[in-house]
Amino acid sequence: MKFVSHAIRAAIIASICSSTVASAGALEDIYLKALNNDAQLKVAEATFRANKEALPQAKAGLLPNINASANTSYTDSDLASFNNHGYTVSLVQPVFSASRWFTYQQGKTLDDQAQLRFDLAQQSLILQTVETYLNVLRAKSNLETAESQERAIKRRLDQVNAQFEVGLIAITDVHEAQASYDNARVNLIEAEGALDNSYEAIERLTGESITRTDLLSEEYPIQELTPSNPEKWLNKALSGNIGLQVVKADIEVSRRNAQIAKAGHYPTVDLNATYDRDKGTANSNDWNSGRVVGLTFSLPLYQGGATSSRSRQAYAQLDASTQTFDDTARGVKQSTRSLLRNVKTNVQSVYARQQSIVSSQAALDATSEGFSVGTRNVVDVLAAEQALYTAKRDYANARFDYVLNLFTFKQQVGTLNPEDLTGLDHWLVIED
Repeated sequence: MKFVSHAIRAAIIASICSSTVASAGALEDIYLKALNNDAQLKVAEATFRANKEALPQAKAGLLPNINASANTSYTDSDLASFNNHGYTVSLVQPVFSASRWFTYQQGKTLDDQAQLRFDLAQQSLILQTVETYLNVLRAKSNLETAESQERAIKRRLDQVNAQFEVGLIAITDVHEAQASYDNARVNLIEAEGALDNSYEAIERLTGESITRTDLLSEEYPIQELTPSNPEKWLNKALSGNIGLQVVKADIEVSRRNAQIAKAGHYPTVDLNATYDRDKGTANSNDWNSGRVVGLTFSLPLYQGGATSSRSRQAYAQLDASTQTFDDTARGVKQSTRSLLRNVKTNVQSVYARQQSIVSSQAALDATSEGFSVGTRNVVDVLAAEQALYTAKRDYANARFDYVLNLFTFKQQVGTLNPEDLTGLDHWLVIED
């Protein structure tokens, strides 16, 4: 999978931003702003442009080298005094140079690797956008739960105080309810701070202050990945994971580097052509021209062992690159299996926690009824309320965990692209 180049990407951003703003979902809006403002992506883009120059520089070693020079001088001696001036144009064309050829081949690999690194940076920005956005939704959900819990416990505290005033319950129940309410207030304050922090993360990503985010629809499908066969996903990850492709390119770069080092023992042949025009000698003041064309053969015989040392060093680096690739490939396999299990666990967790809310609500209703007739105390009621709101919070977090793991898995197998953001946007609903 190839992402667009930085020039095409800039044109796409300008085109989208110039169209109707309402046509883009909230998540897509944030991603477009991040494309245009994220400092880390700008660093990656500048690095991409710099690394793309490796190929033309390597190719230059195979092309003619043309130089021009001019000189002027004055000679004063006992025999004669005269001015001399002239100019020279020379050309050197490599005919055979193994090191320059291998450098050119290495440059093509570095060019491809530069594109891969930039693709990886763009994938990382997509995942970062999703994660940052989900963190806001998670913080908003936690805040809503904390507010509901605080209101519910406040009503319970008012009820307990009223019962205590008429002598129906002991002061200990009032203290229990007050302590529970104080804890709920602390949770509410912390939730408010967490939401502010999550908005700060979006501002850092986009360079703009964002005050509105849509919500994830309750209809968003929570389902396992298909096919369920892990081997198919492992093969896809090994062939599509961009990070692994970058490391694989390192092997080819190291292999070419070893060939370059070894080529230090090989001869070189250059074509030389020189045109010289000179005026002014002791005997004549006429212009004299000279033309020389020839071949130069050079064979390095001994450089103090430096060439052999560089060759051994390069082959050791090649071995290190190979071992790094093997380790990275094993890491990709492990991460792919783990993410598959995580997504499967998330699916089961979402439905289990959804049922937990129903069970916790039924338990709270029964406990509240028991408290009303005197068979349960306020501690039981407060514990049941705590269990209900914990179940609601865990259910929301499980849904967000599923979405994040799904997008992380797509990056793992190399399929994550901006269209996935568009797909998720369809399941975001405007907040009331």
